[in-house]
Amino acid sequence: MESQVWYRQTWPWVLILIPFTAVVFGIFMVVISFEFPDDLVADDYYKDGMMINRTIEADERAVTLGVNATSMIEPGKPLRVHVSQATDSVVMLHLYHVTDRSKDTEVMLYPEGGDLYASKDAVPALFGVQGVWYVSLEGVDEHWRLRRRIETPVHNLRLTAHE
Repeated sequence: MESQVWYRQTWPWVLILIPFTAVVFGIFMVVISFEFPDDLVADDYYKDGMMINRTIEADERAVTLGVNATSMIEPGKPLRVHVSQATDSVVMLHLYHVTDRSKDTEVMLYPEGGDLYASKDAVPALFGVQGVWYVSLEGVDEHWRLRRRIETPVHNLRLTAHE
């Protein structure tokens, strides 16, 4: 029986392929982890815990004041929000994407008389794109907050204080 050289046999290549595949997959995972870092990891848990207390107080203040907000969303036009029981000089609308921090946005709303607040710019295009978002409406003077989870596209937005 004539023996073949090792590189012409199947078993050495199968045995070499196993660690080679592991190395390639490891390199792939390292590249992916640097390309898409985890946005949900917190660096300072104590500071985050203190902020949770402040946000709970803001939610409770909205209930105490009886703050509610409604808006008709019209793409291409400034965002107009009716905020009842608020007398703030500026109201901030925050849009947080559930998984991608780079899509988060803020809209400043200025009083236009009565309970109407409006943005200077057009409605963010995010309201027309399909996705899941957390919406937060905050009063900067009275320190209240309304929040809700929404699925876009959305045309009517209603935020109420929860008891």
